[in-house]
Amino acid sequence: MSASTTIKLGIAISVLASLISGCQPLIQEISSVTDNIIPSDDNLPDINDAVPIKPPSDTRTSDTILSEDTTMPTHVAAKVPETTLTAIEPASIAPPPAPTVPKFYPANTMGWQKTELVQVLGNADYIRRDGEGEVHQYKLETCIIDFTLFPKDGRIEIIAWHGRSRIQHQNIDAEACYENLASRRAGR
Repeated sequence: MSASTTIKLGIAISVLASLISGCQPLIQEISSVTDNIIPSDDNLPDINDAVPIKPPSDTRTSDTILSEDTTMPTHVAAKVPETTLTAIEPASIAPPPAPTVPKFYPANTMGWQKTELVQVLGNADYIRRDGEGEVHQYKLETCIIDFTLFPKDGRIEIIAWHGRSRIQHQNIDAEACYENLASRRAGR
């Protein structure tokens, strides 16, 4: 008997055995109603004595069924592609640019009048008067900015500015300061 026939026979026997064991309560019920003797697990025939049943459409003889089936391949070699793997190119999609944080540069205020400064940055947190001039101080989260205003050509305008860290003897983070100044702009 060939290996493929043995495997087929083993599968058929396993299926049959599971069907019979699953129907055991039904078989016992039927046998008690009809008084027919239905074999139980104890008096089943030996499975090794079983003869394979050929399907009705199969015209081969039982000797043909038991002999090796030549139409069924026993092993098929897998074809391995002969291409070689290449390195995968990284995607050329660039991540979206980070949103730019608005910044306000105090140097751009040079020559502004007092009304323009108040209109853009709001009222100063502290104003100190020095003679004819004034210093408008804005206390921000990361820094303090002083704008010096002085009369020039008949109007009071910004002539200088100075920035420093809120913590004494610590270097100022200018970029963070400019961002804080921009968030203060227009009362934000």
